[in-house]
Amino acid sequence: MPNNPAVEGAALPKLSPRHVVFVEEYFACNMNASAAARACKYTNPGEGWRLLQRADISAHIAARMAQFMTGDEVLQRLTALARTDGSQFMKREEYEVPVFEPRSLQEKIDNAEAKVGRMMAIDPGLLKRQIEDEQGKVAGWEVELALNPLATYQKQVGTEQRWRMVPSLEAAADNGVLFAIESAEYTQHGLKFKRQDPVKALELIGKHHKLFTEKVEHSGDIGMVIGIDIVPPAGEA
Repeated sequence: MPNNPAVEGAALPKLSPRHVVFVEEYFACNMNASAAARACKYTNPGEGWRLLQRADISAHIAARMAQFMTGDEVLQRLTALARTDGSQFMKREEYEVPVFEPRSLQEKIDNAEAKVGRMMAIDPGLLKRQIEDEQGKVAGWEVELALNPLATYQKQVGTEQRWRMVPSLEAAADNGVLFAIESAEYTQHGLKFKRQDPVKALELIGKHHKLFTEKVEHSGDIGMVIGIDIVPPAGEA
């Protein structure tokens, strides 16, 4: 957010109703411009960044921030956000995976035929459909085995434990970085959350410390007058 001199004793510029809502949502969304833009029904969340560049909106935001926190406090919050990294939001989780081994396709045929035999013994009429399904599979496997006597299939023979890193609100809380989470939801694949952008925080800190210089490019013809000082040779007036 650009520096704005509008707050020291001067009247703040008037905002449109929609821009007033944007300023309110900006603080409600933990100073996340994209989230504030979405809350104001802007179709492009990137509009939030453009709104922050407006002098009138910037002045209102600066005034609000001056009411609630000092410049040092703002820098402290930005610094805390800039220092977050992905590992602080993750925890190590154990999970099981199946272990498979190649076995002769004949073994699979034998097991299926044994299964058909058990169903025939129970009730051939009641289990007619299941029996026909198994017999169809056996016929296909027998063709495959006839074409390739060394044909195999993968049989699960057990499980093994593995470890993975997964998103965790508990880990974020333990690491003191819950403030950096913009939104979170639980889906069928587990926790899904969106972090506030630490790079944006770095940019704001860099601008405050004047670490970046902006290059302005010009296009078109530029009229220019160059002054030349002519120094006469020694001895000439």
